[in-house]
Amino acid sequence: MATRASARQAAHKAKEAISSFAEGSAGSSTERSGQDGSSIKRKASAKNQQEPNKQREIDQRDTKPADSAGSSRAPVTETKPDVEQRSPGGILGTNAPVDQSFAPAHQLGSVPKPASRPNELPEVKPEPTHPVMGSIPGTQLPVDQSLKLAQGMEAGVHRSEERASSISSNILEKGIIYFFFRPRVNIDDPQSIGDVARSFFVLRPTPLGAELNGGQGPMDKDAQCRLLILPKKKFPTSPKERDMAFVEKAGQSVTDLQEKFIASSTYQTATRGERTTEDARPYAEGVYAIVSAQRSSHLAYELTIPAELGEIQQNFGLHHRGNWIVQSKNPKFPGPPLGQLPQEPQYPGHVLEKFGDLRWVPLQPEFIEYPNAQILMIGQGTDTLGKAATAEGDKKPGEAEPGQELNRLADENEERIHSLQGNETVFQDLGLDAKKYRSLPTTWSS
Repeated sequence: MATRASARQAAHKAKEAISSFAEGSAGSSTERSGQDGSSIKRKASAKNQQEPNKQREIDQRDTKPADSAGSSRAPVTETKPDVEQRSPGGILGTNAPVDQSFAPAHQLGSVPKPASRPNELPEVKPEPTHPVMGSIPGTQLPVDQSLKLAQGMEAGVHRSEERASSISSNILEKGIIYFFFRPRVNIDDPQSIGDVARSFFVLRPTPLGAELNGGQGPMDKDAQCRLLILPKKKFPTSPKERDMAFVEKAGQSVTDLQEKFIASSTYQTATRGERTTEDARPYAEGVYAIVSAQRSSHLAYELTIPAELGEIQQNFGLHHRGNWIVQSKNPKFPGPPLGQLPQEPQYPGHVLEKFGDLRWVPLQPEFIEYPNAQILMIGQGTDTLGKAATAEGDKKPGEAEPGQELNRLADENEERIHSLQGNETVFQDLGLDAKKYRSLPTTWSS
């Protein structure tokens, strides 16, 4: 019996112990709740306010950057490998996910970029262009170019839209023409045309609306020119005379021609020692026009320098005015035995198409824009413009005949020359030192 009583007592004590432990636990929990009640209330309050604050943040994120003061979020930035991006909210590694929901709206593309933003770079405007010069660095043309354009200058001469509209439509090109000869090697004082090695001429095109006057001054030495060679030295003067000419250089300025072709040169030979190629010498200047006819083209000219023609000009077949029928040779066909060149002109396809299967075609200005281009010159009488003077019935109301325009241009050039240095103006136009040439030659030395 004692054993059972002891067992019951032990069980009773254990039960009391368990009850006591349970009551202690409940009291401790209640005590903690009493101590942290305010914290629990703050959390509840924060939870209750979470949805309104979030909505306010969404409403304001379009106008308030995510990295503004008081924000703990980092701005959305493009990251580069192995480079950390720092922001007011901390450091984002390159592999850290970017929460774009808090990026500025204009970065996400959801709304248009604001019209004005602080610290925004100014808009970069394209460089101005000029219809002739192309792209021009900076914001304005050079002073000299701007002045020339303001004064109505083009290619170094005055131009007029009214003048251009009144010119006959069959004038393909007009400009200034220069005539040269080069003495034979080591002959510095030629006595006749027999002492001439070769003659050539330079075509310097001007705009169709070009007009000259006393205020023009010397011709622009930077304008583009063509140099043509006449192997037979003398120009044809009648329909029975036909000579070949070819383009030696194209797209050259007068300065380039003076330095690379006109100037003298010295070279060594194996048998005769040092030899000197004399300077090319100008002996005439005038105006010219390339005129198209029904089945041909004409190169017409009027001389303005020298004022009085002499023996030299006549020996070369020149007169106060004249013209030649000019035909361009198709490079598909071989030239005459005495007029063949080692290399043909490198015409582009669109130019070759204009020749078709014809051996000779009327000259067009673009045909002589390529070195080694060949033309046939046929004489058309002396001291006359012939058929080149008329438009052959194609003249429109208000247009001047080709001969009238050429006469007018010649008169203007004479006025320009008179205001400069007379016959010596040709040296100014070509950038040559007149002291080296004494004067413009009109007669052979005796």
